[in-house]
Amino acid sequence: MRKHIEGFTRQLTDALKIGQAVDLVRPGSDIRNVLITGMGTSGVAANLVESLTFGRIPIPVSVSKGYNIPQFVSPHTLFIACSYTGDTEETLASIQKAMLKRAHIICITSGGKMLEVAKEYNLFYVQLPSGIESGRSMLGYMIISLLTALYHVNLIGAAFMKETENAVEYLDRGERAIQAEAELIAKRIKGRLPVIYCDERLRAMAMRFQSQLNLNAKQFTHINTFPEMTHNELAGWKFPETILQQMQVIYLYSDHDHERSEKKMEICKSVFEKQSRHVIDIVAEGASLLEQFYYLIHLTDWISYYVAKENQIDPDPVEITDYLQAELEKLK
Repeated sequence: MRKHIEGFTRQLTDALKIGQAVDLVRPGSDIRNVLITGMGTSGVAANLVESLTFGRIPIPVSVSKGYNIPQFVSPHTLFIACSYTGDTEETLASIQKAMLKRAHIICITSGGKMLEVAKEYNLFYVQLPSGIESGRSMLGYMIISLLTALYHVNLIGAAFMKETENAVEYLDRGERAIQAEAELIAKRIKGRLPVIYCDERLRAMAMRFQSQLNLNAKQFTHINTFPEMTHNELAGWKFPETILQQMQVIYLYSDHDHERSEKKMEICKSVFEKQSRHVIDIVAEGASLLEQFYYLIHLTDWISYYVAKENQIDPDPVEITDYLQAELEKLK
């Protein structure tokens, strides 16, 4: 896992080259909505792109995670299916349904059944490098491939390319400091139940952090967002006291947070710190929201790696999901 985290900026650079070489023809009918489908890391990438495009393009971008697709899917839908392995059963099922709806389909994958389907039915596709065992480390490829797809259908401009190049330079320059900060934060998380809070705009980033702590550190983690949590979850910060005392609240910030959310986060700190430890603040760095996402992805990936070390567990294998898959195979 360490080599994959270390190689994040190289992955971003390679993903840009793949995106520049791909040929995705503009759809014949006008696109009125976008649906991105994917599970796990692919689903997180979809959520991140959904957040990046929110309020910035004139049509809705939605994310679907599962076997079924929404009723609105039609020939006017840009349907982007993401699966690194190409064998994610939920995503494959959704492609079949999108084909019946005659949606404009783009597949993003390294191979597997999805690539076979794309070639058989003449679907557009972006092919990623194959042979990587850890699909969760392919987030950079997925994000840039999704942005590339939106760029090729003229829904976004080319700014993401320069922003990615800027982020690569910034992360490479600050790599040592990022790792040092991650190691310190991991020590504060050790033995605690991480509770990640952020503005709604960063929900997808919190999901990524949560999933990496789950998969790499085998660490249970909870997330929620401001302002929604102030309407319900905040009231629950009273019982059971013994569990609340074991929590470690972590705030994720970006300069794209709503100012009212930031005020609420600051006020609520005293509530959390009364029941548990001091809140850990993680502040995104970078000139744009995309650059800040890259920074947070890289920092929190390192945090998950160092929490795994604190937990004295190998971050690479995920035995419980292997067990689930093996049991499902018996039912076929």
